[in-house]
Amino acid sequence: MRALLLTTVVLLAAACGGKAVRPEGAVSRVVVVSASVVPKPAPRGFTADVFGSENPRDVVAREGAEALRTRGYEVLGVELTAGAAPTVEQAAALARQYRAEAAVVLVLTQLDLSSVQPLGRAEIELEAMMVGPDGRVLSSDDRRSTTSQNLYRARTDWRSHVRQAVIQAVRELP
Repeated sequence: MRALLLTTVVLLAAACGGKAVRPEGAVSRVVVVSASVVPKPAPRGFTADVFGSENPRDVVAREGAEALRTRGYEVLGVELTAGAAPTVEQAAALARQYRAEAAVVLVLTQLDLSSVQPLGRAEIELEAMMVGPDGRVLSSDDRRSTTSQNLYRARTDWRSHVRQAVIQAVRELP
């Protein structure tokens, strides 16, 4: 009897722990468009000195795509744009090009790392917008967040703070 109960609990836990599924009729197929007006931060630490540091828009794109997949979105592609945010028309054109239901535009507008070393905090401004292929803005949000990390690596690595801000922004998308 206990074995049957244990087996049932394990099977239910496995079934519930699967990939998130988008609700019926909700946008599910997206293309991620990433931009950043923030310059590449100076490398910190031995690894960054040897290999160089990443561009912030690359981090935003990678983490945005991963956060969207976690929420059940099907990410059809990732586009990086140089400079400022793409226009609504450009985002809609990318959604049409990828045959996506929407383009998710993530733009890093500020990255203040002055408190990273002493306090483990960063000030981040991130714009998030979801645009349909017809040019209609489905969601738009400018968010300013203060991220805080306690781990040693987070105090020396700005990417963990950007990752946290992107995850928070993606959670607020419909």
